[in-house]
Amino acid sequence: MTTATIDIRPYRLALKTPYRWSKGTQHHRSGLILRIARGGLVGWGEAALPPHVEYPPADFARECRALMAGLDPLADDFLTELDLRECPARLRCGMSTAVLTLRAAQAGLPLASFLLDGARPAPTRVPVNELIGDADPAVCADRARAAVAQGQDTVKVKCTTERELDLARIAAIRAALPGIHIRIDPNESWPLQWAAEQLDAMDRYDIDYCEEPLPRGTPLADYGQLRKRTRVPIALDDSIRTLRDVELAVLHQAADLFVLKAQRVGGPDKLLQIVRAASAAGIRCTITSSIETSVGLYLGIHCTALTPAPMAAAGIGTARYFAENVCEPPPIVDGHMVLPDLPGLGFDPEPWWDAQPSPIASLPAAGH
Repeated sequence: MTTATIDIRPYRLALKTPYRWSKGTQHHRSGLILRIARGGLVGWGEAALPPHVEYPPADFARECRALMAGLDPLADDFLTELDLRECPARLRCGMSTAVLTLRAAQAGLPLASFLLDGARPAPTRVPVNELIGDADPAVCADRARAAVAQGQDTVKVKCTTERELDLARIAAIRAALPGIHIRIDPNESWPLQWAAEQLDAMDRYDIDYCEEPLPRGTPLADYGQLRKRTRVPIALDDSIRTLRDVELAVLHQAADLFVLKAQRVGGPDKLLQIVRAASAAGIRCTITSSIETSVGLYLGIHCTALTPAPMAAAGIGTARYFAENVCEPPPIVDGHMVLPDLPGLGFDPEPWWDAQPSPIASLPAAGH
């Protein structure tokens, strides 16, 4: 009988560049790294709550361990059993990523190829956008110039309720770079009427799309109304968590595009289901991260590879925010990140893992 071990190690990492958005400014990032080893092969995963949520990593790890208690991570039905326990999406993302990257490694395939299962070839690289959260319009323009210098053609700008400042920031970027693609993300901070007025004001700057502008819990029918009131395309982010959400968004004609995070939907397998349902409805998907470590960014590359061509630039170019990380992040070369061709997730954070204190939570599991 073979034994697998699921280990969990929490992290709290300092940010070099503060993460400024509508929900505040963060200076640290916390979460969990998961590791599953069997027969010399390793699967890796990350579970991270939204950046502004304060929850002790040790408690998060204990919750993760409790949800896995008594389950066999090597069993074919491990993920199904997690779903029966109604595992929270961000914990499920970490667990499912670790399990699926181990399975991919056992099959000798990169994660994206393993999940696509021959439906189509995985791309060799994926396009990446830059994320801009700085308040100063001149700094925003400089960030955009730096992105173009490394081959990127798309920026996403975090917006707030500071209407005039945000207009000045977008105007500065557009004036500096007339051809760049600009996305805006107010992170659910604009009321409906306010959003319609601000989008009308933004329209002159040729905005690619506005991501999830209305407060959390806004009915999708309201997003359908907003789409009729503005020429700026609307993307849904937090509102799209399940296949049912896709059905409702299509019913209400609520979105031009979906923005998907593996953490929010529960892992790469769940994300692929949503991508396929969205594609069948004629809705494109963009993949982003939640300011995750290099583990999450490598997962983001694989998840972006799951979207059909032409791929939208992914929001996974966020490693510059970190002062420290669990391993070297994937580089951006000519505006793209390369899809690892090694089996599994395609990188090795073992040096960071080995340097940490003994795992506070582990789950031995009997294999077959």
